[in-house]
Amino acid sequence: MKGSLIWYAQRYSSILIFIYVAYIFYFLFSFNGQISYFDWTMFILSFEMKAFTSLISLLIILHSFIGLWTVGTDYLTKRTLGFLNKSVATNANIIRNAYYFLFVVMGILYLIAILYIIWL
Repeated sequence: MKGSLIWYAQRYSSILIFIYVAYIFYFLFSFNGQISYFDWTMFILSFEMKAFTSLISLLIILHSFIGLWTVGTDYLTKRTLGFLNKSVATNANIIRNAYYFLFVVMGILYLIAILYIIWL
């Protein structure tokens, strides 16, 4: 992966996630603590909010993927795992690939579950 591209992707995704959270807090505080169940459900079940939540969910998974990928490339190498044990270091590529596979599968499953909950 290209370093500057993933750096920008992670930074911009965090900005959009912050805007999403700020938007929800703005909605909550605009009612001065007197929000009704009807107001909240109409806000959450609106098409715009569902679409925005779907996008933010995808961005959260992308943000997590970049962070976990960085951890894997930094710490799951022959050199760093060699400090633990020589036999572990010889299997560093297998461990790193299993780690990548695990968080990619988990990210896909989380995204499917989130989209299923939001849209159905």
